[in-house]
Amino acid sequence: MIEIKDSQQEPIDISIHSKKVVQSTLDGNTISPIPKVRTTDGHVIEWNREAIISQLIKDTTLGESFSGKPSITKEEATEIAISVENQIRSMRISFLSGALIREMVNRELLERGHIEWRNVSTRIGTPVVDACEIDLGTGFEANENANLQGNAETSHKKKADKISKEQYLLLLPPKISDLHLNGDIHIHDLEYLGTRPFCQDWDLRYFFYYGLMPDGNGTKASVAGPAMKAEVAILHAVKALGSAQTNFAGGQGFYNFLTFLAPYLEGKEYKEIEQLMQMFVYEMTQMMVARGGQLVFSSVQLSPGVPKLWKDKSVVYKGKVWDGIQSPHRREYGEFEREVRLSFKALMNVMLQGDYWGKPFSFPKPEISIEPDFMQEDELFNKSHPELPTYDDLYTMSFKLASKFGTPYFDNQLPEYRGAGNGISCYQCCAYQFSATPGSDAKFDEKLDFNNGMHFSMGSWQVVSLNCPRAAYRSNGDDKTLFANLRALMDESIKLFKIKRSWMTKVMDANRMPFVTQRPKDPRTNQKGEIAVDLNALVYTIGVVGINEMVQYHTGKQMHESKDSFKLAIRAMIEMGQYAKKLSEEHGMEIALARTPAETTCQRFAVSDLLHTDYREKAELVIKGDVQLALKNLGKTRDLPVYYTNGTHVPPGAGVSLTERIRIEQAFFSIVAGGNILHIWMGESAPDPKGLKDFAMNIAKNTQVGYFAFTKDMTICQNDFHVMSGLHDTCENCGSNNVEQLSRVTGYIQAVGGWNAAKKQELIDRQRYSISNMV
Repeated sequence: MIEIKDSQQEPIDISIHSKKVVQSTLDGNTISPIPKVRTTDGHVIEWNREAIISQLIKDTTLGESFSGKPSITKEEATEIAISVENQIRSMRISFLSGALIREMVNRELLERGHIEWRNVSTRIGTPVVDACEIDLGTGFEANENANLQGNAETSHKKKADKISKEQYLLLLPPKISDLHLNGDIHIHDLEYLGTRPFCQDWDLRYFFYYGLMPDGNGTKASVAGPAMKAEVAILHAVKALGSAQTNFAGGQGFYNFLTFLAPYLEGKEYKEIEQLMQMFVYEMTQMMVARGGQLVFSSVQLSPGVPKLWKDKSVVYKGKVWDGIQSPHRREYGEFEREVRLSFKALMNVMLQGDYWGKPFSFPKPEISIEPDFMQEDELFNKSHPELPTYDDLYTMSFKLASKFGTPYFDNQLPEYRGAGNGISCYQCCAYQFSATPGSDAKFDEKLDFNNGMHFSMGSWQVVSLNCPRAAYRSNGDDKTLFANLRALMDESIKLFKIKRSWMTKVMDANRMPFVTQRPKDPRTNQKGEIAVDLNALVYTIGVVGINEMVQYHTGKQMHESKDSFKLAIRAMIEMGQYAKKLSEEHGMEIALARTPAETTCQRFAVSDLLHTDYREKAELVIKGDVQLALKNLGKTRDLPVYYTNGTHVPPGAGVSLTERIRIEQAFFSIVAGGNILHIWMGESAPDPKGLKDFAMNIAKNTQVGYFAFTKDMTICQNDFHVMSGLHDTCENCGSNNVEQLSRVTGYIQAVGGWNAAKKQELIDRQRYSISNMV
């Protein structure tokens, strides 16, 4: 028996293992029984002290598996349970919930100095008022992702996001959690940290050989064999990207899309091919099936012809590798130059038409590949096929699309550092670069040939961005200290990456990433085929935010204002790039330094630095946007019109010529190997497509810019469906103010109404370039 005391400090004997609290009488006073418990799993049950004991052991054992901290002993769990039981009896309450009991247990844990046990024993959730605000489209991260539409699925996603973020921050080592919460680093897609990798560029041949298993294991969804017709191949491609969204946090895409698809288009007339391309685009932009009921964030790499690397490679489609062994005869991708050219033309025409209202398609993002293979015409082929468009014709069409809608992204593979002649390189998501070469992949040639189902997996496990301006605030003008601070943040990122991989191993062991780890039925052997994603090939990405403001505080000048500031930015990035290589070797993981999209991160870091009194005065000197308005509303909301410049960019509002902007920004592309982008804001201008192409090809051939986009601002009237160039508050056609503005938020075009306050401020600040500036 254990002696505890009631509210009058009278001793009462209670059996440790009793299932109910015994009513006792002392000096004529009756102790009220503990009321029944309303549990979090939806039941009302009798009080049971053993439930606290077993739950504490379960919770802290979980903590031990995640953090290595020892779990609680049964003796200490029993002491805590009895103490909590005594407190409840002394409160003489008539209502008792599982949540209240947990709060009392957690208080006991904190008082006993066990914060590590408290972190895994606490509840996660949201106040009722916050949940209601989410239902109405306000409150928690209302404009965190411009691709989200306001609907019931979004409400569920936001609530789940909130819970998941709390969960992972509690499970992470406190130092890493604090670095994120304090704004030193930003863990991207924190809500998915423990359940999925970040993004993926898929090898379409995989699905053309194995068929489609949308659920990854064949038990929940119907399994389809390899596509035999073009229409089915298109639908399989669409559904593969949609299904992949259940297992990944970021964008999904196909590299070399048209070449791999081309065999299905063999011999078809242009009109039929255009209809198929139209079906593909509409399917991708009408599936509101991604997380929270949003469109699938998708991209396709498009070459105007068959790249040399693939010309002599065996075709993979209809469930066969057409190598003359598995198939009646050998077929090579070089045979399908006609189909690639026509499908490129068709896809451009579909996107040029826009949708039924005439507005642009946001997805799939067309990544136009500017490759050495297509800088000169294949004159022999052109003479033999005068009815087909030339490479120049096709590139011109892509710039016509850029002039009209600003839709395409241009993947420049001409610079030597892109390694186009040595392997595969692509951009994906909002500007992440991935590659595979014989030097980096021992099975490169086997994957080229699709031997035994081997294929390419290019993507990222996780992204962490660094608050670079804050590193400068702490450096007091000393270069060595600045570089040391940046390296220290990279070290912490490595710790996070290792934890991520450890957690993901548990997830995979529990078969919770079935689409990623699927091994479909091989149509030739009837045995299990190759795994869908080679997880060892995925990289870990460290992103930079605010390099311009970092050097601005450190030197007193911005990158475009001083050669010394520009040189410091280059030095810092080289230091980080070299350190990333060192970390890769030391830890056996590929670390990619990148410019992250930072749709919310640029704002979050700026707001965080204003919130912290240690940094506020320093941050006020360099933050972009409306700082005074932000300070005025700092206590009311975190969605404020301030931001740091993204990546290594010149500030959006800097009054520099386009030539000067390109000169500065191009220097970072070969350093930032994980991905970068040059934004050219056109506003409402619509340059001559051929002139725009000449200008862009000059960038491609004579600079180090590896990826760039021309952004066109537009307005859609939702009253009469009129599409206008530029940003307008009212419709020029009917006068209605029921309009929606469109522009590129980071790496994709989306309605401005869903942007956060910082991105809306950036939209105002952007330096736009007219036709005369560019061409």
